[in-house]
Amino acid sequence: MIKSGSSSQRHRDTGKRILLFVLCGLCASVVNLLLIGPSLAQTQDAPATQPAITRVIGGSPVRVTIQLDRDTVTVPEPLSLKLIIESERGVDVEMPQVEETLGEFAVKEQSRPPSTSDDFLVKQEWTLILEPVLPGEREIPSFSFPFHDTRERADGSRGDVHETVVTPPLPVKIQQVLADVKGPASLWAPSNLRILVYILIAAAAVVLIGLVARWLRRRAAAPVTARKAPPVPPHVWALAELDILLSEGLLERGRVQEFYYRINAIVRRYIEMRFNLMAGEQTSEEFIRDLARSPRLVEGHKDVLRQFVSACDPVKYARHQPDKSEINWVQTTAREFVIQTAHDEPAVHVGPPGDGNGRAFVDMGALSQKERLS
Repeated sequence: MIKSGSSSQRHRDTGKRILLFVLCGLCASVVNLLLIGPSLAQTQDAPATQPAITRVIGGSPVRVTIQLDRDTVTVPEPLSLKLIIESERGVDVEMPQVEETLGEFAVKEQSRPPSTSDDFLVKQEWTLILEPVLPGEREIPSFSFPFHDTRERADGSRGDVHETVVTPPLPVKIQQVLADVKGPASLWAPSNLRILVYILIAAAAVVLIGLVARWLRRRAAAPVTARKAPPVPPHVWALAELDILLSEGLLERGRVQEFYYRINAIVRRYIEMRFNLMAGEQTSEEFIRDLARSPRLVEGHKDVLRQFVSACDPVKYARHQPDKSEINWVQTTAREFVIQTAHDEPAVHVGPPGDGNGRAFVDMGALSQKERLS
Protein backbone atom coordinates (compact mmCIF):
# COMPACT_ATOMS: atom_id res chain seq x y z
CA MET A 1 0.00 0.00 0.00
CA ILE A 2 2.83 2.39 0.80
CA LYS A 3 4.55 1.54 -2.47
CA SER A 4 1.37 2.11 -4.44
CA GLY A 5 0.86 5.51 -2.78
CA SER A 6 4.41 6.59 -3.52
CA SER A 7 4.01 5.60 -7.18
CA SER A 8 0.80 7.61 -7.48
CA GLN A 9 2.50 10.62 -5.97
CA ARG A 10 5.38 10.31 -8.46
CA HIS A 11 2.92 10.08 -11.36
CA ARG A 12 1.12 13.20 -10.14
CA ASP A 13 4.41 15.12 -9.82
CA THR A 14 5.46 14.03 -13.31
CA GLY A 15 2.11 15.13 -14.72
CA LYS A 16 2.48 18.53 -13.06
CA ARG A 17 5.95 18.97 -14.57
CA ILE A 18 4.70 18.05 -18.05
CA LEU A 19 1.75 20.43 -17.74
CA LEU A 20 4.05 23.24 -16.56
CA PHE A 21 6.41 22.59 -19.49
CA VAL A 22 3.52 22.70 -21.99
CA LEU A 23 2.17 25.94 -20.52
CA CYS A 24 5.64 27.57 -20.70
CA GLY A 25 5.95 26.53 -24.35
CA LEU A 26 2.51 27.95 -25.14
CA CYS A 27 3.34 31.24 -23.42
CA ALA A 28 6.60 31.53 -25.37
CA SER A 29 4.74 30.91 -28.64
CA VAL A 30 2.13 33.55 -27.85
CA VAL A 31 4.77 36.13 -26.90
CA ASN A 32 6.67 35.40 -30.10
CA LEU A 33 3.45 35.75 -32.11
CA LEU A 34 2.35 39.00 -30.50
CA LEU A 35 5.73 40.74 -30.53
CA ILE A 36 7.55 39.47 -33.63
CA GLY A 37 4.68 38.72 -36.04
CA PRO A 38 3.09 42.23 -36.12
CA SER A 39 6.48 43.90 -36.39
CA LEU A 40 7.35 41.81 -39.47
CA ALA A 41 4.01 42.59 -41.08
CA GLN A 42 4.40 46.29 -40.39
CA THR A 43 7.94 46.25 -41.81
CA GLN A 44 6.73 44.69 -45.05
CA ASP A 45 3.59 46.79 -45.51
CA ALA A 46 4.73 50.20 -44.20
CA PRO A 47 4.20 52.79 -46.99
CA ALA A 48 6.60 55.65 -47.63
CA THR A 49 5.51 58.86 -45.95
CA GLN A 50 4.45 61.73 -48.17
CA PRO A 51 4.08 65.44 -47.27
CA ALA A 52 0.55 66.39 -46.24
CA ILE A 53 0.80 69.81 -47.96
CA THR A 54 2.93 70.78 -50.96
CA ARG A 55 2.88 74.19 -52.64
CA VAL A 56 4.96 75.36 -55.62
CA ILE A 57 5.28 79.14 -56.11
CA GLY A 58 7.01 81.08 -58.85
CA GLY A 59 8.79 79.73 -61.90
CA SER A 60 11.54 81.42 -63.87
CA PRO A 61 14.00 82.64 -62.64
CA VAL A 62 13.08 81.59 -59.02
CA ARG A 63 10.82 78.76 -57.89
CA VAL A 64 10.00 77.89 -54.27
CA THR A 65 8.52 74.55 -53.17
CA ILE A 66 7.13 74.39 -49.61
CA GLN A 67 6.26 71.06 -47.97
CA LEU A 68 4.57 70.32 -44.61
CA ASP A 69 4.62 66.76 -43.28
CA ARG A 70 1.27 67.04 -41.44
CA ASP A 71 -1.73 69.38 -41.45
CA THR A 72 -3.14 68.01 -38.15
CA VAL A 73 -1.04 67.67 -35.01
CA THR A 74 -1.49 67.20 -31.27
CA VAL A 75 0.31 69.43 -28.73
CA PRO A 76 3.33 69.12 -28.30
CA GLU A 77 4.09 66.94 -31.35
CA PRO A 78 6.50 68.68 -33.78
CA LEU A 79 5.92 69.61 -37.42
CA SER A 80 8.51 69.42 -40.21
CA LEU A 81 8.47 72.29 -42.71
CA LYS A 82 10.75 72.04 -45.75
CA LEU A 83 11.46 74.76 -48.33
CA ILE A 84 13.25 74.07 -51.61
CA ILE A 85 14.51 77.20 -53.44
CA GLU A 86 15.58 76.74 -57.06
CA SER A 87 17.07 79.73 -58.88
CA GLU A 88 18.78 80.18 -62.24
CA ARG A 89 22.48 80.82 -62.20
CA GLY A 90 23.36 84.49 -61.78
CA VAL A 91 20.21 85.32 -59.78
CA ASP A 92 20.82 86.42 -56.18
CA VAL A 93 18.11 85.16 -53.77
CA GLU A 94 17.83 86.62 -50.27
CA MET A 95 16.84 84.06 -47.62
CA PRO A 96 14.47 85.20 -44.82
CA GLN A 97 15.61 85.15 -41.20
CA VAL A 98 13.74 83.05 -38.61
CA GLU A 99 14.60 83.25 -34.92
CA GLU A 100 13.00 81.34 -32.03
CA THR A 101 9.37 81.71 -33.14
CA LEU A 102 7.49 81.55 -36.43
CA GLY A 103 4.03 83.03 -36.01
CA GLU A 104 2.30 80.94 -33.34
CA PHE A 105 4.89 78.15 -33.48
CA ALA A 106 8.17 77.67 -31.62
CA VAL A 107 11.18 76.88 -33.81
CA LYS A 108 12.89 73.90 -32.20
CA GLU A 109 15.46 73.26 -34.93
CA GLN A 110 16.41 74.46 -38.41
CA SER A 111 18.96 73.21 -40.90
CA ARG A 112 20.33 74.47 -44.21
CA PRO A 113 22.62 71.99 -45.97
CA PRO A 114 25.04 73.36 -48.59
CA SER A 115 23.42 74.33 -51.87
CA THR A 116 23.80 72.18 -54.96
CA SER A 117 24.00 73.37 -58.56
CA ASP A 118 24.26 72.24 -62.15
CA ASP A 119 24.89 74.09 -65.39
CA PHE A 120 21.63 75.98 -65.13
CA LEU A 121 20.08 75.88 -61.62
CA VAL A 122 21.16 76.47 -58.02
CA LYS A 123 19.18 74.49 -55.44
CA GLN A 124 18.91 75.33 -51.71
CA GLU A 125 17.02 73.40 -49.05
CA TRP A 126 15.81 74.71 -45.70
CA THR A 127 14.15 72.51 -43.04
CA LEU A 128 12.45 73.82 -39.87
CA ILE A 129 11.13 71.72 -36.98
CA LEU A 130 8.17 73.60 -35.47
CA GLU A 131 6.43 72.96 -32.14
CA PRO A 132 2.78 74.05 -31.74
CA VAL A 133 1.94 76.13 -28.67
CA LEU A 134 -1.83 76.61 -28.47
CA PRO A 135 -4.64 74.40 -29.85
CA GLY A 136 -7.03 75.54 -32.56
CA GLU A 137 -6.99 76.43 -36.25
CA ARG A 138 -3.57 78.03 -36.84
CA GLU A 139 -1.49 79.15 -39.82
CA ILE A 140 2.19 78.91 -40.66
CA PRO A 141 2.92 82.43 -41.96
CA SER A 142 4.18 83.31 -45.43
CA PHE A 143 7.87 83.45 -46.44
CA SER A 144 9.25 86.16 -48.71
CA PHE A 145 12.20 85.52 -51.02
CA PRO A 146 13.40 88.75 -52.68
CA PHE A 147 15.71 88.19 -55.66
CA HIS A 148 17.88 90.39 -57.89
CA ASP A 149 18.52 89.47 -61.53
CA THR A 150 21.44 91.34 -63.15
CA ARG A 151 22.34 88.81 -65.82
CA GLU A 152 23.32 89.81 -69.30
CA ARG A 153 20.45 89.76 -71.78
CA ALA A 154 20.42 88.42 -75.31
CA ASP A 155 21.10 91.89 -76.74
CA GLY A 156 24.19 92.34 -74.56
CA SER A 157 22.60 94.69 -72.00
CA ARG A 158 22.50 94.09 -68.26
CA GLY A 159 19.16 93.50 -66.56
CA ASP A 160 18.16 95.00 -63.22
CA VAL A 161 15.12 93.05 -61.98
CA HIS A 162 14.04 93.23 -58.33
CA GLU A 163 11.12 90.94 -57.48
CA THR A 164 9.88 88.81 -54.59
CA VAL A 165 8.43 85.30 -54.41
CA VAL A 166 5.93 85.02 -51.53
CA THR A 167 4.67 81.65 -50.29
CA PRO A 168 1.06 81.30 -49.11
CA PRO A 169 0.27 80.67 -45.42
CA LEU A 170 -0.30 77.00 -44.56
CA PRO A 171 -3.32 76.04 -42.40
CA VAL A 172 -2.65 73.63 -39.51
CA LYS A 173 -5.16 72.12 -37.08
CA ILE A 174 -3.68 71.77 -33.60
CA GLN A 175 -5.45 69.52 -31.10
CA GLN A 176 -5.09 69.36 -27.32
CA VAL A 177 -5.80 65.65 -27.07
CA LEU A 178 -5.14 62.77 -29.40
CA ALA A 179 -6.89 63.03 -32.76
CA ASP A 180 -9.18 60.42 -34.26
CA VAL A 181 -8.02 57.01 -33.13
CA LYS A 182 -7.78 54.40 -35.85
CA GLY A 183 -9.83 51.28 -35.57
CA PRO A 184 -8.38 48.04 -34.23
CA ALA A 185 -6.02 46.20 -36.59
CA SER A 186 -6.00 42.44 -36.76
CA LEU A 187 -2.81 40.68 -35.79
CA TRP A 188 -1.05 38.34 -38.17
CA ALA A 189 -1.32 34.82 -36.84
CA PRO A 190 -1.74 31.31 -38.25
CA SER A 191 -5.02 29.56 -37.39
CA ASN A 192 -3.47 26.93 -35.09
CA LEU A 193 -1.73 29.60 -33.01
CA ARG A 194 -4.99 31.50 -32.74
CA ILE A 195 -6.61 28.42 -31.22
CA LEU A 196 -3.81 28.24 -28.65
CA VAL A 197 -4.34 31.91 -27.84
CA TYR A 198 -8.05 31.33 -27.25
CA ILE A 199 -7.29 28.38 -24.97
CA LEU A 200 -4.80 30.41 -22.93
CA ILE A 201 -7.23 33.33 -22.64
CA ALA A 202 -9.99 31.00 -21.41
CA ALA A 203 -7.65 29.39 -18.87
CA ALA A 204 -6.46 32.77 -17.63
CA ALA A 205 -10.07 33.92 -17.27
CA VAL A 206 -10.97 30.86 -15.16
CA VAL A 207 -7.94 31.39 -12.91
CA LEU A 208 -8.73 35.08 -12.54
CA ILE A 209 -12.35 34.40 -11.64
CA GLY A 210 -11.21 31.89 -9.00
CA LEU A 211 -8.75 34.36 -7.47
CA VAL A 212 -11.37 37.13 -7.37
CA ALA A 213 -13.92 34.80 -5.74
CA ARG A 214 -11.38 33.73 -3.15
CA TRP A 215 -10.49 37.35 -2.39
CA LEU A 216 -14.17 38.28 -2.02
CA ARG A 217 -14.77 35.40 0.44
CA ARG A 218 -11.80 36.44 2.56
CA ARG A 219 -12.88 40.05 2.51
CA ALA A 220 -16.42 39.14 3.60
CA ALA A 221 -15.09 37.00 6.44
CA ALA A 222 -12.59 39.61 7.68
CA PRO A 223 -13.82 41.78 10.59
CA VAL A 224 -14.27 45.48 10.09
CA THR A 225 -11.39 47.10 11.94
CA ALA A 226 -11.72 50.75 11.02
CA ARG A 227 -14.15 53.16 9.45
CA LYS A 228 -13.36 55.33 6.50
CA ALA A 229 -12.23 58.82 7.30
CA PRO A 230 -14.79 61.53 6.48
CA PRO A 231 -14.19 63.32 3.14
CA VAL A 232 -12.11 66.47 3.28
CA PRO A 233 -13.97 69.66 2.22
CA PRO A 234 -12.80 70.94 -1.19
CA HIS A 235 -11.51 74.27 0.12
CA VAL A 236 -9.51 72.59 2.90
CA TRP A 237 -7.91 70.25 0.35
CA ALA A 238 -7.13 73.12 -2.06
CA LEU A 239 -5.57 75.38 0.60
CA ALA A 240 -3.41 72.50 1.85
CA GLU A 241 -2.24 71.75 -1.71
CA LEU A 242 -1.36 75.42 -2.26
CA ASP A 243 0.68 75.43 0.94
CA ILE A 244 2.54 72.28 -0.14
CA LEU A 245 3.24 73.82 -3.57
CA LEU A 246 4.70 76.99 -2.04
CA SER A 247 6.80 74.99 0.43
CA GLU A 248 8.56 73.14 -2.41
CA GLY A 249 10.34 76.33 -3.52
CA LEU A 250 9.83 75.84 -7.26
CA LEU A 251 10.00 79.59 -7.95
CA GLU A 252 13.25 79.99 -6.06
CA ARG A 253 14.77 77.16 -8.12
CA GLY A 254 13.68 78.73 -11.42
CA ARG A 255 11.03 76.08 -12.24
CA VAL A 256 8.37 78.66 -13.03
CA GLN A 257 6.61 76.65 -15.75
CA GLU A 258 6.16 73.65 -13.43
CA PHE A 259 4.80 75.98 -10.73
CA TYR A 260 2.20 77.37 -13.14
CA TYR A 261 1.19 73.86 -14.25
CA ARG A 262 0.68 72.80 -10.61
CA ILE A 263 -1.22 75.85 -9.41
CA ASN A 264 -3.50 75.75 -12.48
CA ALA A 265 -4.22 72.05 -11.85
CA ILE A 266 -5.05 72.71 -8.18
CA VAL A 267 -7.56 75.44 -9.04
CA ARG A 268 -9.20 73.30 -11.72
CA ARG A 269 -9.44 70.27 -9.41
CA TYR A 270 -10.97 72.47 -6.71
CA ILE A 271 -13.59 73.71 -9.21
CA GLU A 272 -14.47 70.09 -10.03
CA MET A 273 -14.87 69.17 -6.35
CA ARG A 274 -16.70 72.36 -5.35
CA PHE A 275 -18.96 73.07 -8.35
CA ASN A 276 -19.12 69.73 -10.23
CA LEU A 277 -17.65 71.31 -13.37
CA MET A 278 -15.41 69.08 -15.50
CA ALA A 279 -12.50 71.53 -15.55
CA GLY A 280 -9.52 69.20 -15.20
CA GLU A 281 -9.68 67.48 -18.62
CA GLN A 282 -10.85 70.49 -20.65
CA THR A 283 -8.79 72.78 -22.83
CA SER A 284 -8.70 76.45 -21.88
CA GLU A 285 -11.22 77.31 -24.59
CA GLU A 286 -13.67 74.60 -23.44
CA PHE A 287 -13.23 75.59 -19.80
CA ILE A 288 -13.97 79.30 -20.48
CA ARG A 289 -16.98 78.40 -22.62
CA ASP A 290 -18.54 76.09 -19.99
CA LEU A 291 -17.69 78.59 -17.27
CA ALA A 292 -19.70 81.31 -19.02
CA ARG A 293 -22.77 79.04 -19.09
CA SER A 294 -22.51 77.84 -15.49
CA PRO A 295 -24.98 79.30 -12.97
CA ARG A 296 -22.87 78.05 -10.03
CA LEU A 297 -20.51 81.05 -9.97
CA VAL A 298 -21.18 84.77 -9.93
CA GLU A 299 -19.94 86.95 -12.79
CA GLY A 300 -17.15 88.42 -10.69
CA HIS A 301 -15.63 85.01 -10.02
CA LYS A 302 -16.00 84.07 -13.69
CA ASP A 303 -13.96 87.15 -14.60
CA VAL A 304 -11.30 86.14 -12.05
CA LEU A 305 -11.03 82.65 -13.58
CA ARG A 306 -10.85 83.97 -17.15
CA GLN A 307 -7.96 86.23 -16.22
CA PHE A 308 -6.32 83.44 -14.20
CA VAL A 309 -6.39 81.10 -17.23
CA SER A 310 -5.10 83.90 -19.50
CA ALA A 311 -2.21 84.48 -17.09
CA CYS A 312 -1.27 80.76 -16.85
CA ASP A 313 -1.50 79.64 -20.50
CA PRO A 314 1.37 81.76 -21.91
CA VAL A 315 3.69 80.43 -19.20
CA LYS A 316 2.54 76.80 -19.62
CA TYR A 317 2.59 76.61 -23.40
CA ALA A 318 4.57 79.60 -24.80
CA ARG A 319 7.39 79.67 -22.17
CA HIS A 320 6.52 83.22 -21.17
CA GLN A 321 8.65 84.44 -18.25
CA PRO A 322 6.36 86.31 -15.83
CA ASP A 323 7.68 89.07 -13.60
CA LYS A 324 7.31 89.09 -9.81
CA SER A 325 4.05 91.05 -9.83
CA GLU A 326 2.43 88.54 -12.21
CA ILE A 327 3.54 85.58 -10.08
CA ASN A 328 2.25 87.24 -6.90
CA TRP A 329 -1.08 87.94 -8.60
CA VAL A 330 -1.49 84.29 -9.64
CA GLN A 331 -0.66 83.02 -6.12
CA THR A 332 -2.94 85.52 -4.38
CA THR A 333 -5.84 85.03 -6.80
CA ALA A 334 -5.76 81.22 -6.48
CA ARG A 335 -5.85 81.32 -2.67
CA GLU A 336 -8.45 84.11 -2.41
CA PHE A 337 -10.70 82.42 -4.96
CA VAL A 338 -10.72 79.21 -2.90
CA ILE A 339 -11.43 81.10 0.34
CA GLN A 340 -14.27 83.14 -1.13
CA THR A 341 -15.99 80.26 -2.91
CA ALA A 342 -15.74 77.91 0.08
CA HIS A 343 -19.16 79.21 1.16
CA ASP A 344 -22.32 80.17 -0.66
CA GLU A 345 -22.01 83.96 -0.38
CA PRO A 346 -18.80 85.09 -2.14
CA ALA A 347 -17.87 88.76 -2.43
CA VAL A 348 -15.96 90.04 -5.44
CA HIS A 349 -14.77 93.51 -6.47
CA VAL A 350 -13.51 94.02 -10.02
CA GLY A 351 -10.84 96.58 -10.91
CA PRO A 352 -10.03 98.26 -7.58
CA PRO A 353 -8.14 101.58 -7.58
CA GLY A 354 -4.42 101.34 -8.22
CA ASP A 355 -4.46 98.23 -10.43
CA GLY A 356 -3.13 99.25 -13.80
CA ASN A 357 -3.69 95.79 -15.30
CA GLY A 358 -7.46 95.89 -14.86
CA ARG A 359 -7.53 92.46 -13.21
CA ALA A 360 -10.24 91.23 -10.90
CA PHE A 361 -9.42 91.08 -7.18
CA VAL A 362 -11.22 89.33 -4.34
CA ASP A 363 -12.39 91.39 -1.37
CA MET A 364 -11.28 89.70 1.83
CA GLY A 365 -12.81 92.47 3.88
CA ALA A 366 -16.26 91.18 2.97
CA LEU A 367 -15.58 87.84 4.65
CA SER A 368 -16.09 87.13 8.31
CA GLN A 369 -13.22 86.09 10.58
CA LYS A 370 -14.61 82.58 10.72
CA GLU A 371 -14.62 82.30 6.89
CA ARG A 372 -11.01 83.50 6.66
CA LEU A 373 -9.77 80.90 9.12
CA SER A 374 -11.71 78.08 7.48
